[in-house]
Amino acid sequence: MSTYGTMLTRIAREMRRGDLTASSTAVGAAVRSAIQFYENERFFFTEFHGVEVSASSSASYVPFSALGITPVIFDSVKAVIGQRDYPLLERNWNEIDGIDSGQWYGYPDYYVLHGEEIRLYPPPNSNYTLTVSGVKKLTEISLSPSASATNAWMTDGEEMIRLKAKALLFRDELRAMDLAREFDTEAERSKKKVKRRTTSLAGSGRLTPRW
Repeated sequence: MSTYGTMLTRIAREMRRGDLTASSTAVGAAVRSAIQFYENERFFFTEFHGVEVSASSSASYVPFSALGITPVIFDSVKAVIGQRDYPLLERNWNEIDGIDSGQWYGYPDYYVLHGEEIRLYPPPNSNYTLTVSGVKKLTEISLSPSASATNAWMTDGEEMIRLKAKALLFRDELRAMDLAREFDTEAERSKKKVKRRTTSLAGSGRLTPRW
């Protein structure tokens, strides 16, 4: 299993620049920027399902922070009623805001994503559990991660992140634009390979992404 420290060491070795060592601020920043570049896309290792969150009686909104993860794409929101999960239909803000008079409560039928909150309509007439599926950010590689920190960006997405980080270093630190473009191309090639695996897993029925 690769770690953040392992990736920094490899990038520094492959760059062959005495000023870009594994402990260099620039190398670490490039790795984190590479992750940020891709983290809003769907990959098989960033998908999640069955995350539960409580929706309180008469409360129209559930903050994303209550999920315990950082979601970037929602595939489904379901309300648990009795022993069954009932899928809620996604609507836009204007549609729900136009019909919500604040006087009606019941079983939620719809949800809206707005301002990093899940808005339910009708507002719940009781306490419910919601189950959510989608794509999330991986947060183990933070602003100042330890060398032993790891997540799927360091393993399943390792080549893609490493190549993108090198492209950023060539562009921003060394001003070598030809090499930056070359490594950007290689990073995209690696991304397509990971995307093919994501699609393959979805086609097998093991995952169900929404594009």
